[in-house]
Amino acid sequence: MFTRFMFTLHRVTGTLLSLLFVAWFVSGIVMMYHGFPRVTADDRLARLDPLDTADLPPVESVLCRVPDSLGHIDGLSVSRYLGQTVFEVHAGDETLRLPADSTQSLPTIDAAYLRRVAAAWCDAPIAAVDTLRDLDQWIPFGRLREELPILRFRFADADHTQLYVASRTGEVLQRTTLKERIWAWLGPIPHWVYFTRLRQDVDLWRRTVIWLSGIGCIMVIAGLYVGIYTTVQARRRRQKRFIPYKKRWYYWHHLTGLVFGLFTLTWAFSGMMSLADPPEWFMPQHAPSAAQDTIKALAPNPASYPMDYREAFTTDYTYFEAPITQIRWTHFFGRPAYEVRLQDEKEGQTLDATTLRPLALTREQVTEAVRRLHASDAQLSTESMVDYDTYYFDRKGRLPLPVYRIRVADADHTTYYINPANGQLRDYSDHRRAGFWMYKGLHSLRFPFLIDHPALWTVVMWVLLLGGTAVSVSGFVLGLRYIGRLFRRKRRGKRKAGDV
Repeated sequence: MFTRFMFTLHRVTGTLLSLLFVAWFVSGIVMMYHGFPRVTADDRLARLDPLDTADLPPVESVLCRVPDSLGHIDGLSVSRYLGQTVFEVHAGDETLRLPADSTQSLPTIDAAYLRRVAAAWCDAPIAAVDTLRDLDQWIPFGRLREELPILRFRFADADHTQLYVASRTGEVLQRTTLKERIWAWLGPIPHWVYFTRLRQDVDLWRRTVIWLSGIGCIMVIAGLYVGIYTTVQARRRRQKRFIPYKKRWYYWHHLTGLVFGLFTLTWAFSGMMSLADPPEWFMPQHAPSAAQDTIKALAPNPASYPMDYREAFTTDYTYFEAPITQIRWTHFFGRPAYEVRLQDEKEGQTLDATTLRPLALTREQVTEAVRRLHASDAQLSTESMVDYDTYYFDRKGRLPLPVYRIRVADADHTTYYINPANGQLRDYSDHRRAGFWMYKGLHSLRFPFLIDHPALWTVVMWVLLLGGTAVSVSGFVLGLRYIGRLFRRKRRGKRKAGDV
């Protein structure tokens, strides 16, 4: 009875989900090279104008205009956009924008201003402007409802560029080209189930993906049982054939299922875990990380920085070959610093605010900073890491090296990665490592021997994804034939009933 149940379970779930698995595997291949179009922080920085020292007031004159009700300031930046220099003050979840010139006001967000914003993002003339009162496929996120109505600018260029701008704030929300939209339909949209009506409800979308992936796991487990059972039974009957099926589609589904079934299972499971956390009973977290909260709490008052931010423009401290477009007041566990962004350069430069020289954190400084997050007697091990490891890795090489790796001898085996050039911190505990392996490790094959050989990783991914596609396509064909047999049986039953 159990074997019969597993056969039926695999047949029914395979019929229902095989087409979805075909889409997931094919789109997975596409996503190795193309993602969902997004407007990144670098895209926004690229549209900033160079800062002019003549427009930059003392930071104290800016802070005196900040109301006391805003609370503790944990972030400050200055940039110039569309001809106006503006300071952004961050306090928790609140953001206050102040013109550098106290006699000015922020621009009125009207049709003319929104067209100026659009023109800064594309040189081509505007062909049409649509007013969207609901989310569409390229802005499907529920959090954007508060930005409605949203203007969609369509440009008369060869790329068929479309730009989405919030009508109330003038913020650019999305930018797509025809090529990006086509690849998105072939890759991330089916892969992530990014369909507008579903994706705008985050909870419903998350539950849908988790349930589909979970049922898919059950389908694959049942299929592996069926495949192994039929193979064992065939060998017991002393059949010479390794594959007990002679019909073509059964033969190929059985063969590819035995070879690629385990990968299909781990892929479905890891897809489910992309939206779920490892259960506490499996890998408990003894002390959730408080690093980011501690860093925010230690943010110094911008007025207390030892050297004036405007000194970065003077000849004595100029290290830059391009104009400065943004300065951010930042810090490393209370140690003040300035993050300077340059025109046409993606990477910024972090300056120590005590010397205006490039920040260069020492081993002792990062070790002492991490010690503040743990008990005073915690055992720490600090080393300089010049190569990527399993948890600090970027296939495209965007994560900087070298970094300090600090291991803590605590119950969670916490490890910190700190960039000495800007103080950026990443941390991993056993709980996060479990989540890493349940998602990225299994889904993207983040194994050390593949990480060190990118070409081999690409070949393995192609082979496994094509194998999973073959399993799913053959299962889809068998599912169609199963449905056809059910309809034929139903028609024959009706005929017999009519004859009676």
